[in-house]
Amino acid sequence: MAAFRFSMGWLFPVLVAVLLLASPVMLAAQTSSPEEQAVYDIPAQSLESALNAYITASGAQVFYETALTAGRQSGEVKGRFTPAAALRALLAGTELAARRTDVDAFVIMQAPADETGSPAILPDSRFLGALQTGILGALCRDVQTRPGTYKIALELWISPTGVVRRSALIGSTGNATRDAAFTAALQGLVIGALPPADLPQPVFMAIAPRSPQETGDCNGQ
Repeated sequence: MAAFRFSMGWLFPVLVAVLLLASPVMLAAQTSSPEEQAVYDIPAQSLESALNAYITASGAQVFYETALTAGRQSGEVKGRFTPAAALRALLAGTELAARRTDVDAFVIMQAPADETGSPAILPDSRFLGALQTGILGALCRDVQTRPGTYKIALELWISPTGVVRRSALIGSTGNATRDAAFTAALQGLVIGALPPADLPQPVFMAIAPRSPQETGDCNGQ
């Protein structure tokens, strides 16, 4: 079984629905200073070591499967860059790509073979809203999976009828029982809206520490 690593620069403040589109275009971040530049001095080296150096310099959060980074060499990153530009330079020549969520965090994955640089098109807001509401509702129904102290990323495969037909955790919440409850809660979940016909799959989601007592996420459930 492949190992997964969470490299944490800082924590998500919210539950985030993350659509990682099959395009090299990064999604715009909804953070205070997503394009703030920093100075990087990262020589070419093993990709995992380079990613650790990148996280320290950028303060970004990066999710990746260690099987993807094993045996790969990074590009050199020297100069002043935004987090997205620095990560693109670091991944140059690795056949991997980074997809940014709508917070300042990235997921590293195999680069699509047919990337053309065409603009990314976001699915309609109704589907995104229904997806976020449905996932949050499913997690709130079980005390084990209610948003709280855990952090996790996951993959979702959604049927044309808007049902979660499969889910997989990227890593662990830190509790095997909760991990099992997590996937059980999402299996067969009816989202309540049809996904776009061209929705790239799987859909990636990231969940960070979030107290329902403070946010009211699970009120009435």
